[in-house]
Parts: sequence; structure tokens; C-alpha cells
Amino acid sequence: MREARPLGPCQGAVVLLHGWVGTSSWMFRHVLPHLGGHLWAIAPDLPGFGRSQPLEGRPSVHAYTSFLAQLTEALGLGRFHLVGASVGGTFAITFASHYPERVGRLVLVGPVHRGAHLPRRFHLVFQLVDRPGLRELVPKAPIKWWLIVRRLDMGRDTRHLLPEDKRLMAQDIMRVPNQTLINVARQLLRLDLTREARRIRAPTLILDGEEGRMVPARSSQELAALIPAARCHIVPHCGHNLLLEKPQEFLSLALPFLQEGTVGLERGLQL
Repeated sequence: MREARPLGPCQGAVVLLHGWVGTSSWMFRHVLPHLGGHLWAIAPDLPGFGRSQPLEGRPSVHAYTSFLAQLTEALGLGRFHLVGASVGGTFAITFASHYPERVGRLVLVGPVHRGAHLPRRFHLVFQLVDRPGLRELVPKAPIKWWLIVRRLDMGRDTRHLLPEDKRLMAQDIMRVPNQTLINVARQLLRLDLTREARRIRAPTLILDGEEGRMVPARSSQELAALIPAARCHIVPHCGHNLLLEKPQEFLSLALPFLQEGTVGLERGLQL
């Protein structure tokens, strides 16, 4: 887990949820220090990603939502802001829907809320791989790299990243356990969070890059129409990885939005 805190008065807490394979808490490294100048910013490695242990049993959206509830309770967070990127946005939507009293403001960055919006090749590749015999090949480095970066077209969504960010992403692609990779993908293929989105009551900001390949910008625009009073901003000349490609753009949009909702949020900290 990574975190950053203000040296002076703290305006509340924000929890940052990273995306799927190839990411962990490192993906917030460009924005965490800036968020931590105002808020207690917390970026965990979700179970099965980064350096964390996998969930017990089969990973599911419900299991990750329960993990987040337990983690924030253990940290003494009553009410806090929530930021979710890509599949982290999937978990953030579900958490905000099930625990509305605990979320102050919600920021979603290229969120995945419907499996039907993922590229056709995503569906085809995982239908091919998710069968006995082939599952065991996925952890092998050359095949894993080919599967994730080449066949799922992630290369087009990472071409503008800094060399160090690409290195960290490659490292995480190789590290993620096969069980987590396959089982989370199964969840995404049949995902539909339409009902959950309509139940969200937290003020919501949705950000996305207009050139995203893994999740098209139109998916974020459709999600904004489902969440009551949500705002949506599409960033030009940017792909799926807004937090890595244009961190200053993210901060200029997300930080004022979060700060607007800090009145009374300090009371949600049980420090």
C-alpha cells in the first residue's frame, strides 16, 4: 500500500483503486504526492495484484467490494472519497452503490461497467484461453506478454507512457497470479453494473481519454447518463491510461472536485 498525508490539517481521506492486469498501486505514483498535500491519499495493492496475496477462493466483484469495506474499516475510515481507474472503477461503482453512506465523492477514470463495451478481441481471446490445458500456459512469460499486450491491444493504450511506467506495467503483467488474471476476466466478460450505477448517490466525476482502446470513451459517457447528476469529461489526445499519460490533467479536474466535497469529511477520519 502507498500513501501520502498532508503536513498540516487534513481535509479527509481518498482511497485510490488501480486497474486490472499490469497495474497496482504504482499507477498513482504521479498523482499521489499532490493529492496527499490536501487529503490522506491511500492506494492499496488489491488482492492478487502488485505485492499483495490473492483473495481466498475465487476472485469476484463482490469479493473485492467486501475487501475494500474491510480495509477501510481497519484503517479507521468512516466516510471518504473514492477514486477508481479502469477495473478499479468497477469495484468503486459497486462499493458506492452498496455503501452510499461511506462515500463522499466518487471519481471514475476510464471505468469498466459493462462487459459488452470491451473490445470484441477481449471476448474472443479469453474464450479461447479459458479452457483446460490452455489456462496453464498463460503464466509463461512469452505467452503472457503476447496475450496481454499484443492480442488485447494494450500496446496502443501504452504507447505514450514513460519508459519507467512501461517497465512497471510489464513487471506487474508477469507478477499477477493466473487465478486472478483468468477469474477477474471472467467477471468482466459478463459484467453489467447498470443497476448499481443508478443507485449511486455520491457526487460523481467521470474522466476518460478520447483515444482509449480497451474501454472506449462512449462507455464513460453512457455511464454518466446512468449515475444521477454525474459529470463526464473526455480528455483529448489521451488513451485509457489518463493517470499515467496526463497526470496533471487528472489533477486539474479531480482535485478541485474532491476538495469541493471535503466539508465535514474530516469527521469520517477515526485517527
